[in-house]
Amino acid sequence: MRSIRVRLFIILALVTAVVWGTSALWIQVRTQAEIHRVLDRRLMESARMVSSLLDQGDLTAVAGAARVAGAAGVGPALSPAAGPGYERQLSCQIWSLRGELVSRSDGAPSERLAVADGFSERTIGDERWRVYTVHNRVAGVQVMVGDRLAMREGLVGSIITSLAAPTLVGLAALGLLIWWSVGRGLRPVRQLADTLGARRVEDLSPLTTLGGVEELRPMLEALNGLIDRLAAARRRQAEFTAAAAHELRTPLAGLRVQAQVAVNATEPETRARALQHILGSVDRTTALVSRLLEMARADEAVEQALMRRWVPLAELLHTDITGCRVPVEISQAATALELHVDPDRVSALFGNLLANACAHARTLVRIDIDQTGSSPILTIDDDGPGVPQADLPKLGRRFYRGPDAQPGGSGLGLSIVETTARAHGLAVTYGRSPLGGLRVTLTFVSPDTIRAKPKSKADNP
Repeated sequence: MRSIRVRLFIILALVTAVVWGTSALWIQVRTQAEIHRVLDRRLMESARMVSSLLDQGDLTAVAGAARVAGAAGVGPALSPAAGPGYERQLSCQIWSLRGELVSRSDGAPSERLAVADGFSERTIGDERWRVYTVHNRVAGVQVMVGDRLAMREGLVGSIITSLAAPTLVGLAALGLLIWWSVGRGLRPVRQLADTLGARRVEDLSPLTTLGGVEELRPMLEALNGLIDRLAAARRRQAEFTAAAAHELRTPLAGLRVQAQVAVNATEPETRARALQHILGSVDRTTALVSRLLEMARADEAVEQALMRRWVPLAELLHTDITGCRVPVEISQAATALELHVDPDRVSALFGNLLANACAHARTLVRIDIDQTGSSPILTIDDDGPGVPQADLPKLGRRFYRGPDAQPGGSGLGLSIVETTARAHGLAVTYGRSPLGGLRVTLTFVSPDTIRAKPKSKADNP
């Protein structure tokens, strides 16, 4: 696995190298252009100076002459100004208008340097020349001053070479600074890793901000969210274990007592009665274990992804309605709706609510939907004895059973309902029903959870 430090170093080093390389290329191009401009200016000034000096002297053309005669100051005009190492880089020729070589400087070729006036380039032998020509009509000559392009290229190369050494040293130093800076910038990440590594298993307290680093805030928030979920899961696990141990202790103790009665009974009737009690206790314990497992699955649904799909509300209610001992009325508005939920979990939710309503109702259970407000509200009413107003806030607590509760219940049904409802974005409240019994209200907080059932082709006339 590649470290973030190495990746950042490679990225920054590549970016820096590209920027420096582009700058070096730009410097080379600009330096070359500037040197050519300066040297061209030197050629022009030298040629014009020689031409002006010729106007002042008495120029005598001598066949095969190697220098300018009778023109005082021409020699100093062509002397080098660039300092040691560039002596005799300028060459001068003076040609008559008839095409005769009047004179040339030392080192100048005997072949004509240029044909046209002004700037021009020409290859003589194996050398390429840059030449400036002045046409002096008064003296009747052409003055040509030139230098070798190889000299110019060598001058540019020497300047770039002199810049390359400090540039390479600067790049190496900058690379070390980048490596150190990246390590320094990632130190809070290492501190965070060390903090997590040194934590005890049972320590699920939130992490604090390390040095106020803003970039670590999203990571800290995500880690703290994970820690909160782990703490909640551990808390639910502890509550489940404690609840299971507490609730199973009594029926298991009763089973032991009835088993001892059956073992010690001498009369068949006593033994049969004890065995019958054992069967009843086993059934109640089995129902309790089923409820505990259902509660555990409901708790897991809060953290796990739900398998949502659109399901008609009537389909979710059908099985539980058919098993009810009293009639169940569903409004037409409710049957025209479908929910975007996990079918298995929401079926269990409605199963618990309808089982509770059917168990307490005298003659009727009614299901209706109110869509007049911003959030649709589903109500389940029964005409049973209801729940005292003081006990309504206690509904939904685990293992809570009212004073008038029917035997055989576990007190987990409404707790499972509320847990499943929260996982689906529903709010559960309890109140007095207009029928006289209990009203359970499900509020669809999220509008994306409920919609009108699409019409099928069979519904169209």
